[in-house]
Amino acid sequence: MLPETIPTVTLTARYLTPDGRPMSGTVDFRPPALLTHAGEDLFLGGPTRATLDPEGRLRLVLPATDGPGWNPAVWTYTVTERLSGLGRNSRSYQIVLSADHPTVDLADIAPADPANPQYVAVPGPAGRPGELGPQGPAGPAGAVHSVNGKTDPDILLTAADVSALDTARAGAPGGVATLGADGLVPAAQLPAGGGAVASVNGKTGNVTLAATDVGALSQAAGDARYLAVDGSPVTSVNGRTGPVVLTAADVSAVASGDAVLLTGNQTVQGTKTFAAPPLTTVTPTTADQLTRRGYVDAVSSAGSWSPSAVGFAGWAFDPACGSATTAQYCINGWVYLIGVPLHAQTTVRNIAFYVPGYVGNTLGPASFAGLYTSAGARVGLTAPLNSLLSATEGKTVVCPLTTAYTAAPGNYWVALVVNGPNPSNSGPAFLRGSSVGQAPGGSARMPNAFIRHGRLNATGQTSLPASFNAANITADSNAIWAALAS
Repeated sequence: MLPETIPTVTLTARYLTPDGRPMSGTVDFRPPALLTHAGEDLFLGGPTRATLDPEGRLRLVLPATDGPGWNPAVWTYTVTERLSGLGRNSRSYQIVLSADHPTVDLADIAPADPANPQYVAVPGPAGRPGELGPQGPAGPAGAVHSVNGKTDPDILLTAADVSALDTARAGAPGGVATLGADGLVPAAQLPAGGGAVASVNGKTGNVTLAATDVGALSQAAGDARYLAVDGSPVTSVNGRTGPVVLTAADVSAVASGDAVLLTGNQTVQGTKTFAAPPLTTVTPTTADQLTRRGYVDAVSSAGSWSPSAVGFAGWAFDPACGSATTAQYCINGWVYLIGVPLHAQTTVRNIAFYVPGYVGNTLGPASFAGLYTSAGARVGLTAPLNSLLSATEGKTVVCPLTTAYTAAPGNYWVALVVNGPNPSNSGPAFLRGSSVGQAPGGSARMPNAFIRHGRLNATGQTSLPASFNAANITADSNAIWAALAS
């Protein structure tokens, strides 16, 4: 593709036979042997061949012959028509394509007389149409009316009449040079002195030209702009060619910022899950140092029993603080809520109660335990308790959830609904907290704080609700003990 700075001309043409059928063939457009364009650092040469389409048309874009920067500055195209049906009678003539006429049809600039091929057609602006003259008398059929505008009975045309060169001027001073059998201008037609060079690029004497004198690059500038023949031994990179841009994945590497460094400072953001948790064997000495679970348990429960010490993830209170004299019997259809805090993420699979005594076979199938968030959403449910509680005289009863729940740190409620037994003696008894006055002191809290022991206002319930409004919980004196376990 030609550089955009070189002006071009769009050339069109159509060839038809006298009966209107499309002709076929080719048309060549040949500039002089080799043109040089110093401004764009290129050479232009060779013919441009256009093949007629099925409608006998051609269309192509050629550089304008009068564009700036060409050497030689004045040149023409040689047009050679090789059309089917004309045999060897191909036509050849010269044309000029001016940048002032960006679109030209070949029919407007081709020579009018094919017997005079040395014709240089120059496109010019269209003239204004003249006034239509009066109709002349009809001449005899088939007679010539005029030749090149002449109407004399005996017409004699000169070379000028057909835009041709007078043969008397061929090889004569002030005329044009001719070519000998060798294709060269005979020496007799050359200027005196044998055609010696008078100047080169405006220089005379012993002329020495530099690259800049002919609009070319110096050796150093050429080496800087272009690669040497062996200057680019790489043919592909990781199987890619062209302007290759590799990412870390292309070279089996981890992108910058995606890997944890073994040394040096680095900020790691976001939640990270470790297949194997990081380990440390030393006791921490600073607040931001990695800590062992054994160290945390020892510090958090130093000298006391913790839920984890007896296999629980969390409980309502230390069961050793339970009442030694009274147990909790549940009223049928009431939903009791027992608060249990979790201080670490835990997968909860079981709810545990301690049953001091139970005669057995009094629970109905509408008895359940469940797990709720502090917002009142149910996240776990057991099977009916009549299938989990049997007769006992003191036992920790483990009630599995039908689906395990991964609990984030926070406060949770264990919900309990019992139906079937006599609420004062025959139902399962549950361990409750020791009491002072009318309510257990273990339920003490600030106003609007989390309610450790409470119940829902609704009665006669035979199932646990999918959710409830935490604002509707009634604080209750029935401090039943419950625990959560993995």
